[in-house]
Amino acid sequence: MLNRLKPVGENPRYRLRIVVYGAALLMTCCQFFFTQLVYIPSLLHAEPWRLWTGHWVHLGAWHWGLNAIALVLLPEIFFQASSKIFLFLWFALPVLISLLFFFFMPTLSLYAGLSGVLHGLYLVMALNAITSKNANERLMGWIVVLGLCLKVGWEFYSGNSQTAKLIGAPVILQAHQYGAGLGFILWLFILVWKRMRHSSL
Repeated sequence: MLNRLKPVGENPRYRLRIVVYGAALLMTCCQFFFTQLVYIPSLLHAEPWRLWTGHWVHLGAWHWGLNAIALVLLPEIFFQASSKIFLFLWFALPVLISLLFFFFMPTLSLYAGLSGVLHGLYLVMALNAITSKNANERLMGWIVVLGLCLKVGWEFYSGNSQTAKLIGAPVILQAHQYGAGLGFILWLFILVWKRMRHSSL
């Protein structure tokens, strides 16, 4: 209740909404330049921005729509999530996932889509929620973490995703695994950084 009474500029939920909607708008604008922005490893040396932008473009309207919905739901699920952490992850996760593609999946000739980044974003937000003082936030955090673990585990075991039927293209399941794994590592980094910052105050 107190959170709702805060001015818009001081409410973390409203700040995150603004940032997330801005990210969704950026993703939409990038779609008009798909050819120049999609991840193509053979072009990375001359066009390194593709390390980021390959995750912000999509293979079609269904692909974009599914990821856009998942993105804009973040502030509605995690009320106390930090917009600063979101921005850090928005720029850190794409390049890290792309580098894993480059070094560990050299035969991957093209990649587009936000799903790997979304797995990392949701995991970090959920883990942060688990450490919250708010009981509802903690419960939601545990639900999302369990759901993500089951989803990634099932995909790893079965080797397929139902999303492929919707978007009409193969789903690179490694992106989900890389995103979740990197999300956990980045969450640990954020946790250590926060504790070091508080201890120095």
